[in-house]
Parts: sequence; structure tokens; C-alpha cells
Amino acid sequence: MTLLGCAQIALAAGADLAFALAVGAVVLGLGGPARWRVSAAASLAWLVLQAIYLPLQTSAMSGLPLSSALAEMPVVLSASHYGAMWLIGVAAGLAAWIVSSMAARNRLADAIANLLVVMALTAMAYAHAGTSHAADGGNFSAAELVQTVHLLAISVWVGVVVVAAWPLRRAFAATPDRAAGDTSRLSHLATLAFPVALGTGIANAYWGLGGSLASLTSGLWGWLLCVKVIAVVGILMIAALNRLRYLQHVRRGDPDALTVFRRLLGIEAWLMIGVMVIAAALGHTMPATVA
Repeated sequence: MTLLGCAQIALAAGADLAFALAVGAVVLGLGGPARWRVSAAASLAWLVLQAIYLPLQTSAMSGLPLSSALAEMPVVLSASHYGAMWLIGVAAGLAAWIVSSMAARNRLADAIANLLVVMALTAMAYAHAGTSHAADGGNFSAAELVQTVHLLAISVWVGVVVVAAWPLRRAFAATPDRAAGDTSRLSHLATLAFPVALGTGIANAYWGLGGSLASLTSGLWGWLLCVKVIAVVGILMIAALNRLRYLQHVRRGDPDALTVFRRLLGIEAWLMIGVMVIAAALGHTMPATVA
């Protein structure tokens, strides 16, 4: 792995996390203007990371040193599939940032802001899928559409947990009478999103492995996938403990159970960030079908 490749993975992981934060803040629906501030900040961070990533990708595509690749960026943007998807994603990201910023200042009704931001985030997910291995089959291919759904589902699953653990911590279960409702909403959203993320992730893995489990141990892509699966299993074990044991006590008004629930949620969030980093590495490693 080159230094350029490592930098791309770090930036991609940061952008994926920022996207998940924006999705999570909008979907969780807690905190009033605070959630829109989180969405706006996350969308802006995503845009900045995309701007930094572009010259690195141009260097990787052209084979030129970074200093020389800067002059090739206009060509990449105007004459490549990656450039077209990048422009679509950035346009959608700008829309998400502007609408979220307006909603945070109460200049836009929540219902309208929700609709517009969800549309923008969906376009961002499609553009991201269009720059991944899934785009090898062309625009609107089954692989590309599955990857789009996967990105949205995984962002809901990760996003609601991470925003509840940190950016919206003060709004999440802020009062005893809201604790049961907020924790139940979080649990339901994560539970609904995970099967979709799992199903589309299995489809992506099948295509990436070329339909053979032997590829799991025959290259870096397969080994990274194994590590990702192990991390996801760890997350599921913690989530199951939280849902099956502590959530029940939170619903009965036990403040000590809520404290433990929050702590376990924080551990889940850190593991999910690790999964995002591994996913970014997978996106920058040749799958078995290509290698």
C-alpha cells in the first residue's frame, strides 16, 4: 500500500463517517435545531474532504506525481466517469449543507428540510457508488444500485448510533420521560437498517469475491472483508446486550440502566468507526474479481 493509497483511505473513511453523521442526525430526528447543525457541519466536512480527495484521485488515475496531477483535474472532471460522479456528489452535498444550515436557523420548515436533505443524501450515496468498484458494470447497473442502497443503510445504522453517542448526546434521552422513547427509536432504526445493510453487503461481497469463498484468504481484499465481518459481529453482540437487557430496564425508568446503555453505545460507535475505515480500505483494494 503506497502513501497515496493510505491518504485516500483516510480521507474516504472521514468522508464516509461525515456522511453517516449527516444521515444519522436527520433520521434520528432528535435535538431540534441541534440536529440540523450536526447535519450542516457533517455535510460541510464531507465537501471539504471531497475537495482534498480529488487531486489525490487525479494522481492515482493519471499516474502523475501529486504536484503534476493538479493541472489534470479539469480533464478528470470534464472527461471521466469519476469526474461526473464527483460533480453530482458535490452538488448534492452543497444542497444538503445549504438546506441543513437554513433549517438550523429556523428558516425552513422541518418537513421540507427533511425531504430536501434526504433527496440530497440519496444523490450523494448514488454518486459515491458511481465512483466505487460497483460502477464497473456501468451506470444504474444492479451492482451500482445495490451499493447505493448499502451506503444509505449502513449510514443509517452507523449514523444513528454515532450521533446519539456524541454530537447529540445532550439531546438523546435528555430527560427521564424521554429516555424510553429515544432509546427505543434508536434501537428500532438500527434494527431496521441492519438487515438491509447486511443483505446488500452480502451481495457486494459475492461480487467482490467472484462467487468463491476461497478468495477470502487469497488476497488483501478477502482478509479485509474477514476483519470487517468480525468487527460487525462484535457490534451485534454489544447491540444485542443493550437491546435485550438494558433497554428493557430503561423503559422501566432505571437511570443506572440508561448510564450503561450510553456506555455500550459509545463502544458500539467506536467499533462502527473501525468498520467504516475497513470499508474505505476495501473500496481502495482490488477485489478478487479483478485481482
